Amino acid sequence: MIELSNSIAQTLAPGQSAVFDTVILHIGCTECHRNNSGSINLNQNNAVYEVSFNGNIGGTAAGDATIGITLDGAPLPETNSTVVTAAAGDLQNVSASTFVKTCCCGNGDTVLLTNTGTTEINLGANPRLSVKMFRK
Repeated sequence: MIELSNSIAQTLAPGQSAVFDTVILHIGCTECHRNNSGSINLNQNNAVYEVSFNGNIGGTAAGDATIGITLDGAPLPETNSTVVTAAAGDLQNVSASTFVKTCCCGNGDTVLLTNTGTTEINLGANPRLSVKMFRK
């Protein structure tokens, strides 16, 4: 299990992923993360992982802000969270959770928290991204 956060707010362009500088908890070696990167590598083949996030997002201008989990660069639509902000700087709390099954070929799937929308967004300080192996 791994749980990550970031100590400062970030501005994310469409398609850009959040960076995490704080490892809150890391147990075992079924996932790995390089500090100050956005990716979590899933190390177990043919395993099921639970992936979840929680954080505050808003637009850099009035309008929509969307964030979600991506797996190997592909958005997982069930995790997309969208808020509509009245003004730049307005943040709203969002969260999502899903299960991901890794393949059996050892490719090392990668999970990211990504701006999956079409506009630049603000991600408030201290978001949480966690991954834990659910079963093998």
